[in-house]
Amino acid sequence: GMKSWSIAIVVTVLALAGVLAAQQKASSSMPTGKAFLTKAADINLDEVYLGKLAEQKGSDPAVKDFGKRMIEDHSKAEEELQPVAKREGVTLPTKPGADAVSLHQQLSGASGAEFDKTYIEHMLAGHKGAISTFQNEIEHDRTPAIKSYAEKTLPVIQDHIRLAEDVAGKMGMAGAKGLSAPSKAITAK
Repeated sequence: GMKSWSIAIVVTVLALAGVLAAQQKASSSMPTGKAFLTKAADINLDEVYLGKLAEQKGSDPAVKDFGKRMIEDHSKAEEELQPVAKREGVTLPTKPGADAVSLHQQLSGASGAEFDKTYIEHMLAGHKGAISTFQNEIEHDRTPAIKSYAEKTLPVIQDHIRLAEDVAGKMGMAGAKGLSAPSKAITAK
């Protein structure tokens, strides 16, 4: 009767509140707007920096090629980011972040198949994080220039994760390693 109906409404409202809270949480822990520009620059700088190492030290030609692609694509993405940041009055970082520097040191000490495997594992995990960051910007920001940069760059990063999976597969690694939601890599919003 009436009573069970009202309980159903309360349950639905609570469930919705939970979903909204989860969405809020996801978006607030990720940078949007001006903070996103800084994060995007970090991603670009880190990928170029590590890509150069992979181009030099990769033992598998596919890893060398992947490194070269990172240098090209993320240098271009960084060039395209500059005017957007300038217009928004954001001073972008010019050096790779601390995490990338320590990974660079770790990778510098590795060689052969160990280097290749470690680098590609980090590329899978790193690009997975980057995809989430870019998708979050597109979903939650209202700044047209920043949002459009994210929309233009997201497919490039999605290509990178597919390439990394291909390379991982060629090297006999589990292709989806580092990908908790493989579907994220495939569908552009």
